[in-house]
Amino acid sequence: MLLLKKQKLIVRLFSSYFVLVLLALALLIMFAYRAIEDFYFEQNINNLQARAIFVDEILRDHESIDSNSLQNLCKQLGEETATRITLVIPSGQVLADSEEDPRNMDLHNDRPEIIQALQTSEGVSRRSSYTMEEEHLYYARLCSHKDHEMVIRVSFPTMALKSALHDLRYNLFLGGVIISILLGFLSWYVSGQILKPIAIMEIGARRFARGKLKMKVPESNIQELGSLGHSLNLMAEQIYDRIRFVTQQKNEQLAILSSMTEGVLALNPAGDILSFNHAAAIMFGLQTKTVVGRPLHEVIRNTELIDFSSKILDGKKSQECQISIFEPEDRKLNVVGSPMPKKKGAIGGAVLVFTDLTQIQKLEGVRREFVANVSHELKTPITSIQGYVETLLDGAVDDIDNAQNFLEIIAKHATRLGQIVDDLLELSRIEEFSEDETQHRSPITLSPLVDATVRDIQALADSRSISIVKQIDPYLQVDLNEKLFSHALGNLLDNAVKYSGEGSTITLKTELQDGHAILEVTDTGQGIEREHLSRIFERFYRVDKGRSRDVGGTGLGLSIVKHIALVHNAELEVESVPGEGSTFRLLFPTASTS
Repeated sequence: MLLLKKQKLIVRLFSSYFVLVLLALALLIMFAYRAIEDFYFEQNINNLQARAIFVDEILRDHESIDSNSLQNLCKQLGEETATRITLVIPSGQVLADSEEDPRNMDLHNDRPEIIQALQTSEGVSRRSSYTMEEEHLYYARLCSHKDHEMVIRVSFPTMALKSALHDLRYNLFLGGVIISILLGFLSWYVSGQILKPIAIMEIGARRFARGKLKMKVPESNIQELGSLGHSLNLMAEQIYDRIRFVTQQKNEQLAILSSMTEGVLALNPAGDILSFNHAAAIMFGLQTKTVVGRPLHEVIRNTELIDFSSKILDGKKSQECQISIFEPEDRKLNVVGSPMPKKKGAIGGAVLVFTDLTQIQKLEGVRREFVANVSHELKTPITSIQGYVETLLDGAVDDIDNAQNFLEIIAKHATRLGQIVDDLLELSRIEEFSEDETQHRSPITLSPLVDATVRDIQALADSRSISIVKQIDPYLQVDLNEKLFSHALGNLLDNAVKYSGEGSTITLKTELQDGHAILEVTDTGQGIEREHLSRIFERFYRVDKGRSRDVGGTGLGLSIVKHIALVHNAELEVESVPGEGSTFRLLFPTASTS
């Protein structure tokens, strides 16, 4: 189908108006010309009639009716009135003529005006003269003269009349052209004035299309266009309200999805990715620009997930499963899939919700390991105590030497049980402190606290010939809890002394760097293997379990240090080289920045 060429409305409106105006003007000029032409001929006929009556009256007063007398009279009257006068009897014979010799003229009984005059007393015709060979306007009148009937015919050439009508036509045409031009400009102006509000509304509609819905369209004083402008403004307000409502809903949904810790992935019926939230992007390492619109199996290469999504897209019920992924990192995920219904029960895609079970499983593993470690740590001294007590009850109590030895062993294990319980209670109290980080904290100078803690551990260090070197800033202040800090430093020094060889050196150092007060405890002991560094702060975790028990550790010291660091918003770092020693570093916010 051929498309019609588009035209501007003003061109169509102007052309319609102008054609109608030209048609009306042409008809008006034509009817006016006809009316004026008829008026001219009517006037000339009336004039000829008056002249014929005048000739009739002259003839009534004329006594002679012979041809010569009538011929002379006709010539005289014709010259005086500038009219051709012809006298004809009913037989058609010409009695006299003001311009021709009657004897040379034909019978006039076939002339239309003569025939009409003989029948109705008057006759009019406009025709070419047989004698003069030019167009004349004729008027004939039947009259009686001395009991003789004759027809008085008067006429004159229509050349002057035609000339006048030609001038009239020219003037009417020229006036029509001028009026047409003026009406053309007027039509263009009127069309422009009518279309101006429409053009303004078109600009407003274009603004609406670009999203500028708060700008109003001027309402025209023309009723219909004013109603249209009002309707456009009302439509823009409604669209703006709906867009704002939809945008608000979308933002709320995006905020909810973005704040969810669960990953959300939406698929269309073909299995292509429609959208996903931030959590899903982190889980699968997705990028919005390169992922949306692509099939799921191209983006996430996981057979379990592909099969599960296919089941959801093919079915109508929600399902749940667990999958393992290995990129960008190893994770265990719980997946709940639900189909998105369309009208009439058709499937419109699917929504997959992923819950990361990795941390939960790790925590569950830590919990199980903690329970096992606690049970193991408690079972060893309890079993020993129970065994030695049963031995004493069986009669060994009477053996003074063995009884004394058994009681010392029982006391040792009881003391160890007490240490474990005390450390667990202390760890529980520190965790309670974390609920209110500012509890019992104040700016304190580190140097006196370090000196006091070193004095408490000095006796143990001296027993192993270990020297403690202090490089402490005497003016450095930190916002902290004095008791907890002393406990943490004491645990670090205790570990350093216990796991360092005899005659070694432990260095204590403080410094201010990047807005942090740094406390370092460095020993030259056996060091820690790299694979153990990430777990040494777990409860009851031991690098060398047998040796740890020999030196009297409970396995909770570093865990307590970690929790004390958390209470102070501090960071705890460790560096170690097997065979060379370890450095534990506490980074506290300074008093001015905390």
